[in-house]
Amino acid sequence: MFEENKISILRSILVGISALLPLIFLVIVNDDIMSVDFPILVGLSIQAFIGFASFMLVLSYEPKEKNKVTLGYAIFWSALGVCYLAGKSLLLPIALEITSFSTILIYSGTDFGKKQIESLGSLLLASGISALFLSAWVMLPDGDSIGILLLLFGLLIKSGFSGFHIWLPKVNEGGPSHALGAFAGVLEIFPLLLFYRYVLPNQMDPIVYQILFPLAALGIFFGGITSFFHKNPKISLAYSSIESLNFLWLCLIITGMFQFSGDIELMNLSNSFRILFFLSLFHHSFSKTFQLFSIGMVSRLVPFDSSDSLKGIGRLLGMSPILLGAGTFSYAVIPGTLGFVSEATYFYLNVRILDLPIGRSVFLLPSMIFIFFGIVLGGFTHLKLYFTMFLSLPSNKMSVLPIDNERKKWLYISLFSLSIMIFAFPLLLPFFIQLPMLKPFADASLEKWFINLSFVSFLSLAVITLFIIFDKLSYRKQMSLKRKGWDCGGGYDGHELSIPSTVFSEPLKNSLGRYFINKNGDSKVDHYILLLVTSFFKFGTRFISSTNQTKDEDISRYLAISSIFLIFIFSLLILGDF
Repeated sequence: MFEENKISILRSILVGISALLPLIFLVIVNDDIMSVDFPILVGLSIQAFIGFASFMLVLSYEPKEKNKVTLGYAIFWSALGVCYLAGKSLLLPIALEITSFSTILIYSGTDFGKKQIESLGSLLLASGISALFLSAWVMLPDGDSIGILLLLFGLLIKSGFSGFHIWLPKVNEGGPSHALGAFAGVLEIFPLLLFYRYVLPNQMDPIVYQILFPLAALGIFFGGITSFFHKNPKISLAYSSIESLNFLWLCLIITGMFQFSGDIELMNLSNSFRILFFLSLFHHSFSKTFQLFSIGMVSRLVPFDSSDSLKGIGRLLGMSPILLGAGTFSYAVIPGTLGFVSEATYFYLNVRILDLPIGRSVFLLPSMIFIFFGIVLGGFTHLKLYFTMFLSLPSNKMSVLPIDNERKKWLYISLFSLSIMIFAFPLLLPFFIQLPMLKPFADASLEKWFINLSFVSFLSLAVITLFIIFDKLSYRKQMSLKRKGWDCGGGYDGHELSIPSTVFSEPLKNSLGRYFINKNGDSKVDHYILLLVTSFFKFGTRFISSTNQTKDEDISRYLAISSIFLIFIFSLLILGDF
């Protein structure tokens, strides 16, 4: 046992160094970390923290191939750190591909099946397409408008933006929970921070933002609704990630849309959403990672895909439901959490939008209905999963392998480290907005708002702490009392009375869910997007014979198609010279 602990510590040190070293390098060699390179500092700081937490989860339950998983994480964090530090150079797409292929080693701890292969394939495909666009941006001159647009497309694909998100649910369905947490908390926010660093400072054509804005709003709406109605907990969390990632894009789009405006009110709105972006980024990184760690971990304990079949499984771990609910409390917008800070600030900024003259706010107001609806249902997804998996009573037939104290220790460290960030950040909020990069964008009313949020958070956490202390002091008295569960008044406390997740979503399924989810529980929107993509790639088969034998007229068709595309390419080259 001592030897195993020693090896686990050595593995942790190796992964910790790989996750932390890029941040140390940035701080030592870069003098702009509190100005233009502030988003790089934020990304590498989050990477160092979540890199530690994710590997603690590996040590807690990964049953085999820990050496391969350790090597995979060491390469993953090192290569992703190079992605942040590379800037506009060929190192960026190369390091991104190395980051993606290192996940093969990370997945080696799980049994490879159809879902795992599809998960890896989806991740590698999205990274490969994104790397192509990033390579084109690297090759083009600085400030080139075409290069900026190519960079934008690459970042939209990699971050799961609305319409480019179809790879993300497949990744979540078959990946190990520690990897999915690392992807959601670090890898998926990497494109957003690159956008903030390299695209946002450029004055792009306003029509680009006007196109992206409604797409982001629809992404929030679609992600929240689909996550609420989906029955697979991992895929539900994937669509919840799509909802929150599109919300982050919405903050950046509003920032870019008005940052060069001559209207002082619109400028203040842009600056406020810039700060909200960072608050929501921390909320997504730490809260979503926590959810994927906790819910994803218990989902793999039994071979079921439906959240109703996982009813009460969290109780079999022998861990505190309060600790396991930290991420859910954040998405439930409970005061004292990161989610409360993020969502409350968004509502506050919407009030300021309503105060704008109607001519300035008319573009933003219609989308707020879709955005609010998506946010509410996305947050309720986490509540229904928590009620079902961690508060409900499990069936007597359900059993899982017990987690010994040594493995449970690593699990506690992983989840507790993330919960600290979820609850501590709201208390430090007034100090966070005083950072040199953010202070110029916070007006007096916004600073006062953050002070009030911090005070409410402190008061809420103080009350919760008192309740916990009281519970601990009265623990012995409660042990002598009979534990009571939910019943119908007759004293019956069987698992049949527990809450399945479909109790929350089924009443709305016929009126709303049927437009987004098919009978098998899959997304209709994604189905049509995939159908459109496959139809595009199968377009050429319509011009060839239905038989296996090539006919003479097929050759002429091939030549005609080749000629058309050759003329099209030459036309683009000629137009490019003008």
